[in-house]
Amino acid sequence: MKLSFIIPSWHYFDDPFKLQPYWELYYATILREQLAERATIDLIDLRGKSKNIKDFSNELQNIEESDYYLYWVMKTGDAKEVYSIVDFLKSKFPKSKHIAGGTHIDMLPEECTEKFDTILVGPAEKNFKEAIMNNHKKLVGSYSTETFENTPFPDRGLLPAKSLFSKEMFKQYGDYNATMVYFSRGCFYKCAYCVYNVPNKLQSKSPKMILNEIEYLKKNFKTEAILLKDEIALNPNKKIFHPQMDAIGNSNILWRGQTTSVGSKEQLKIAKETGCLELSVGIETVDNDVMKIINKTWQSDKIIANFINNAKEIGIKVKICLIFGLPGEPKNIVEKTIKFIETYKPDYVSLSGFCPIPGSPIFKNPEKYGIEFIDKDWDKHAHLLFRFSDQEEVGLPFRYKKQSHLGNQFSRDQIAGNIKQVQRWLSTQSMTY
Repeated sequence: MKLSFIIPSWHYFDDPFKLQPYWELYYATILREQLAERATIDLIDLRGKSKNIKDFSNELQNIEESDYYLYWVMKTGDAKEVYSIVDFLKSKFPKSKHIAGGTHIDMLPEECTEKFDTILVGPAEKNFKEAIMNNHKKLVGSYSTETFENTPFPDRGLLPAKSLFSKEMFKQYGDYNATMVYFSRGCFYKCAYCVYNVPNKLQSKSPKMILNEIEYLKKNFKTEAILLKDEIALNPNKKIFHPQMDAIGNSNILWRGQTTSVGSKEQLKIAKETGCLELSVGIETVDNDVMKIINKTWQSDKIIANFINNAKEIGIKVKICLIFGLPGEPKNIVEKTIKFIETYKPDYVSLSGFCPIPGSPIFKNPEKYGIEFIDKDWDKHAHLLFRFSDQEEVGLPFRYKKQSHLGNQFSRDQIAGNIKQVQRWLSTQSMTY
């Protein structure tokens, strides 16, 4: 058999090579081990190609026939492009089969059943192989039996090194050869705007596997720094946190990651000792009332400020991640946000536009949040508005009611204007990268 994982263009990124296709590499590595001599596996990387499916038809024409084409659709913003690729390849190679998993498939299984020959809901360590061997229409994985703890790390030799390692990832700190890793998956919070809490717990890699992966990256690719893409890099469970940090620290590598604003001062000290340069914190908003609406009740502006102050004292840079356009935003959200930034002085700020992601509580119950329309054109489900240029206007695929129980909410144009205003201000403060 011949199997091909297809990586979409990631058209919403200014530099799609700044991040890596971790999950495609991960599942390709597992499949290669499971199928051994019964299959050849390659990856078809469409990153960096045209942002318009019609314009990279030449790239698709060059794709050779495979028995199975495999997809891992993490973001809804990739869905329409992936559907188009499937349609193209089905017409060219009608005997081939198409199998897909990932967050988008988890959240919209009925739609995706119509697009692919087989869909995989949940983890797919076992189910990619099962779908290939037995041609199921739908397979549901179990996070109870597929725990992530001792699964293989991705073989970075499956793609050219230049497409998996980048000095752009740590450019604000130096000329470091870096790549992306996951040492856990899932999240135990239930924020109303999010779908990346599947599973609704943290499944963590064993310290041994963390150490092995870092040593592999250093030995084979001269890796000097890693980006932890875990939803919560500072695990609140001390029995997991301390061994993980020991493994990273013993590897003598630099790292940055993302975590929550409730990370303790003790955790920050330990993270610093293990080589942590920066932590991103998804605070989303500086308004306490909005935090309650989006089910982030465990956070407040005082908790955020305390985290920033602790990190600065210890010597870890802080990037706060904000979303404009959330339900219930006050009319002075721009002024309030700028004042908060000026007062507590985080090192960097990442501002996105709100997107009601399919499967999230807000998407499922829009009326509760004052939303009267959500666009189902998945190409519009991006969030990086005006971060890299004034031409980035894809996003905000929804409309609030003029009046709702949450008050007089912003129009799409007003949200876009707020984002553009603050993005420009952040640029003048050298707070974006």
